[in-house]
Amino acid sequence: MAYTLHGAPLSPFVRKVMYLLSCSNTEYKLNVVAPVSMPEDFIKISPLKKIPVLQEDNWYQADSSVICNYLIETLNHAGLEQLMPGSAKARAQVRWLEKFADYELAPYLTFTVFRQRTLRPIYGKATDEAPVQEALTHKIPALFDYLTAQLGKQRYFVEDTFTLADVAITTQMINLMHGRETIDPQRWPTLATYFDHMMQLPTWQALVQREQATLAKIFTAKTPS
Repeated sequence: MAYTLHGAPLSPFVRKVMYLLSCSNTEYKLNVVAPVSMPEDFIKISPLKKIPVLQEDNWYQADSSVICNYLIETLNHAGLEQLMPGSAKARAQVRWLEKFADYELAPYLTFTVFRQRTLRPIYGKATDEAPVQEALTHKIPALFDYLTAQLGKQRYFVEDTFTLADVAITTQMINLMHGRETIDPQRWPTLATYFDHMMQLPTWQALVQREQATLAKIFTAKTPS
């Protein structure tokens, strides 16, 4: 079987799937599809006009959460099987935290901070700092307070085991980092330590280093000589 992942690697949702494919040593081709300029043939396989879409030979599946669960169930890889715990309650918590990352963190970490400070300049548009400051001051703190409470003294969010919840949360935090923001270690010390630990994991390191190199190349090309 041949896998193709359609989407943009700086998307946290695409990165979530890339993490699973990479840590399971699954070969795949990345077909870059930018959300701002989706071709008509992509819309046919993603009717909601969202990335990513996983293609397996002539079969297509949209939605990062659905794709990740499909890969966990079908790739038969020990590194993926641990991403979804054995007990029903733990699996429910993983699914909840993944949804929390996708629907609560993403609007501010990715679609506000990252979009304004990184994506808009890439496309030659000015940054509007007002919504960024609104998010940083009034929206993100409550979300980080909640995550801090959920993490407690654990190293990982669910049963102190690395799960899909950690993948979903970390990929949003990476976009915050790409937006030139950090998790305040004075206000959220355990969450800051958690993210630092995530960034030491080899698969995350490889993905992030590649993205940082891409961003550096893009912004260098845009800088007048």
